[in-house]
Amino acid sequence: MKREGILYVRKWYFRIKKSRTIEDRIDKLQKRHLLIDDYHLLYNYIKNVNTYYHITGYRFLLDNYNVEEDDYHNHKCTELIALCELDKKISIMLFQETRKIEESLRTRLANLCGQDDMVTFKLDDIHKISLLKDNYCLVNNSTEKFIAEDTYNRILSKTLYDDINKTREEPAIKHYINAYNGIIPIWVAINFISFGTLIKLIDCLTTVKLNEFMEGKPYKKPKGLMIPSRVDLKSIHMLRNKISHHSNILGKQSPYIVKGKFYSIFFLGYISICHWSNFLFNENLTLPLRQKIDEIIEETNTEYNTKFDFSIIHNRKIK
Repeated sequence: MKREGILYVRKWYFRIKKSRTIEDRIDKLQKRHLLIDDYHLLYNYIKNVNTYYHITGYRFLLDNYNVEEDDYHNHKCTELIALCELDKKISIMLFQETRKIEESLRTRLANLCGQDDMVTFKLDDIHKISLLKDNYCLVNNSTEKFIAEDTYNRILSKTLYDDINKTREEPAIKHYINAYNGIIPIWVAINFISFGTLIKLIDCLTTVKLNEFMEGKPYKKPKGLMIPSRVDLKSIHMLRNKISHHSNILGKQSPYIVKGKFYSIFFLGYISICHWSNFLFNENLTLPLRQKIDEIIEETNTEYNTKFDFSIIHNRKIK
């Protein structure tokens, strides 16, 4: 049995592809009809700036790239590098907008808890969950639930505990753990949870508080073009995570379907930022963001002698 196990490990080992040298990778691209118009630039880029697989991930955006044959049809290597740089510059610009939205959402949710409301969480270290201790709000002189408890217990109690538990040494959290027996109010907890947990917390609001949070606008099924939605928020969250982990956002398909259509992570995030900025800040970013992106494209074209326009990142090719 032991010998059979060793043979199996050896067979598994030899199925793994060995790493190629940078020269081999460039040679492979040439055989697939990518024009290496600047060998030195491409070599140094793969060696020092970004990985081979990251750069070649942009090939799906090229006009004549053939997926079935994996053939670049004489596109230039500088085009791939330009798309990579374009992605990075747009990502930095959009990250600033996602941060503004995230911070505003935290503030909006914290301020949703008025003087007559009380929402607190009790850390249960035995079961590794966060229990709802207090959960009420005053609406038209009537006491109502602030958070829908069934939804909270199903999707958030474990996640919220994990987020808060990671920040036990933060002065505010430490104070409530020591002085209040681990009972933490929502307006404190909101500062120490992730963006994903924040969205789940919004999902857990009762109808009356969600209506207040959205100022009467629908959250799950928007009826207007510029009305922000839950899908918008999840798209912004995905965009921010991809940017934070240096992943491609151009040409990558979002898992969220809008009116029966798939969109790229970039484009759906871009539109979603416009929707939520309009709602949160009364600021229509549709034209200003488009202008900033066009300026980035123009700068990149000048630097790499390429001829891209906004259509290269719109929605024509996603994978």
